[in-house]
Amino acid sequence: MNSLSLLEELASADYLAHLQQELSRKHLLDEHRNLNLSNSSEQEFLELFFSMNLFKEGKPLSPHTMKAYRSDAKTLLIFLMDHSLSFRDIGFPEVKAYNRFITDTYAAKSAIRKLEFFRRLLDFGYETQFYQSHLSTWITKPASKKGHYSKSKQAEKNRTPLRELSQADAERILSFFPQIVKSKRNQEQLKTRNLLIGYLLYTTGLRASELLSLNWGSFRYSRQGHVFVDVIGKGNKERTVPIREEVKRLLFDYRESIHEPTELDPSDQSPLFFALYNREAVGQEKKRLTYAALYKIVKEAVELAGRNTHVSPHWFRHTFVTMMLEHDVPLAVVKDWAGHADISTTNMYLERVNQDKMHAHLDKVQLF
Repeated sequence: MNSLSLLEELASADYLAHLQQELSRKHLLDEHRNLNLSNSSEQEFLELFFSMNLFKEGKPLSPHTMKAYRSDAKTLLIFLMDHSLSFRDIGFPEVKAYNRFITDTYAAKSAIRKLEFFRRLLDFGYETQFYQSHLSTWITKPASKKGHYSKSKQAEKNRTPLRELSQADAERILSFFPQIVKSKRNQEQLKTRNLLIGYLLYTTGLRASELLSLNWGSFRYSRQGHVFVDVIGKGNKERTVPIREEVKRLLFDYRESIHEPTELDPSDQSPLFFALYNREAVGQEKKRLTYAALYKIVKEAVELAGRNTHVSPHWFRHTFVTMMLEHDVPLAVVKDWAGHADISTTNMYLERVNQDKMHAHLDKVQLF
């Protein structure tokens, strides 16, 4: 089997169950019932590494994480093939050479992720005796510069945000979300859908993947009658985000426009956003909207608005976090709404917001 195809084959829990049954037959367990891959083939080593890392609590990782795994595995495999190396050949010189190749080739964020994949593979090899030495000790990751500022010297000097919109620009772009619809078929439904997409991006700070994975059953009422949306974020972590009243009205308008029930039903797992063009066909399954379609909607709206052509769906997330902090929403609350794993990430936004307010504080003081 081609090593690059392992991730696709390992995408089902059935395969993992079958693989577990094969361990004893292949004599890969030692007398203590522990994995011992000292005499295994490279194919068996890779299969076990991928299967142990692709499933958490019996569930496969998200498509986004799977894609990252495939990219990182491909980078390593190509490097080994280019240097006529096998996995068994990896030792101290090969670790240092690959480390240098990654840090010289990729930006810090990508390099850190790829080296983390490499570290996990080497650690797995050491723990299962595929490798006799703790090779991951020799990996050195580049420093990561947190925050959302440009890496260019001029941008750092001016502290210019890289991926953030002003409130005026965000609202102008939103106004063009319905206007990009050219098709006469389902025109009103598409316009309403696009506007709802824009408002959700702008007022909830959802990641693109989180927005696209929403179901109708993701929305619910609180005991006070407010609407919330339950989101599954990175690492399958759940969080709850409040929905503004104007977005609630638009949500129900959208459901009416596509002739779907507007009563909130937590059991309804049908996708909130889906392709509308073929929905009239009898028995047609709703096909969830893709990231490519979402990206196209944002890009076309940005072009019509005449704004920065680099704007992507993620810019609205940065804008949301900054605006919440500018309006004195507590740091911990914004962290929870945004789904940041660490409050230090949210604090990076707050530092910039506080810097912008420096003159307002200074002007309050009578010095002359």
